[in-house]
Amino acid sequence: MDPREQPRDEQEPRGDERHDRQALAHVREGLGRGGLSSGPDTGTPLVEEVAPGITRIALPLPGIPDGVNVHLVRGEGPTTLVDAGMPLPGAMEALEAGLHAAGASLDALELLLITHHHLDHTGLAAEIHGRTGVPIAAISPVADAIADPLTLLLREVAWGERHIAHHGAPDGLLDMARGGESLVRGLPSAPTARLLVDGDVVRAGDHDLTVRVRPGHSPSDTLFLELDPLVPGRPVAFVGDHVFRAAPLTPVLGSMLGTEDRPAAGYLAALAETAAIPGLLALPGHGPALHDVAGLHADRLGALDRRTGRVRGALTAGPRGTWDLGLEVWRGVPSLRHGLTRLGALLASLELLEDAGAVVRGDDGDRATWAATAR
Repeated sequence: MDPREQPRDEQEPRGDERHDRQALAHVREGLGRGGLSSGPDTGTPLVEEVAPGITRIALPLPGIPDGVNVHLVRGEGPTTLVDAGMPLPGAMEALEAGLHAAGASLDALELLLITHHHLDHTGLAAEIHGRTGVPIAAISPVADAIADPLTLLLREVAWGERHIAHHGAPDGLLDMARGGESLVRGLPSAPTARLLVDGDVVRAGDHDLTVRVRPGHSPSDTLFLELDPLVPGRPVAFVGDHVFRAAPLTPVLGSMLGTEDRPAAGYLAALAETAAIPGLLALPGHGPALHDVAGLHADRLGALDRRTGRVRGALTAGPRGTWDLGLEVWRGVPSLRHGLTRLGALLASLELLEDAGAVVRGDDGDRATWAATAR
């Protein structure tokens, strides 16, 4: 595995901040030795061919050294853009510059595929559609997000307020989401021309992509997977944020869109299916292409096991609130920026321990509690 694909150990305190510094150093290292002509850290898009007919365009995204990827797919079939970036000032110009560097343009696009409903992947979709008329294809929850992003955000924040209160977490964890209202309020909307469901096949360039709905990182995670690879033995999948090099195995347990009672178990099952695909080349929403998904998956499972072991060690016979338990597991207070992710990771481990019969969930008034069972 390339060193830049080595994920941080999500269990270590302040791991997110450390990953940001390490990833930034990798970008600067690449610039210093001439390995990258541009990239998210420079304010210009990184453009690289990652597979025959497929170009990665990494758009700048503040606070994320790897930026956010869109992938241009060309061939005999429709010229396709997978994902649409974050709707920040200058983002459309960066996208156009990246397409130009790849020998394409917005007007050349014939299809826009979206992997999930998060704003850094849907954000420019409506504007691209408005300027070019390109049809959008996505599953229903993603289509709803593109059609009315403000309503979705307001409903998600309201749900999140109840969620963090139930787990005793500080209200400030939602400050970033609340701060996005002004950005989202000005976004255009667009219809989705083709509502996708699991098992559909979409033609993009020379690739026939099968739709696989695999909730985990978000409730709307959608993979676009080659079942009949253009390159024998090397199937390609556009995986969004289902898996990428810095991602812990942490379902986002903070979304009203989630419908599964056991999201952690569902996410693990979905990841195992993905990791079992022989020779898979996974093209993620952030960072470089993944050439060893099985190895990355094994690494992440090890980190999850270590985290879950620490959670079990912190449990007591008497009930403890979720956030109070987390403060011991994390060995400190997480930053507001990373608090929701840490809370989701903690809840994932508690769910798995509950499934194993090692913890009992309770309620103290309106707040969740957790107590160890007899060992």
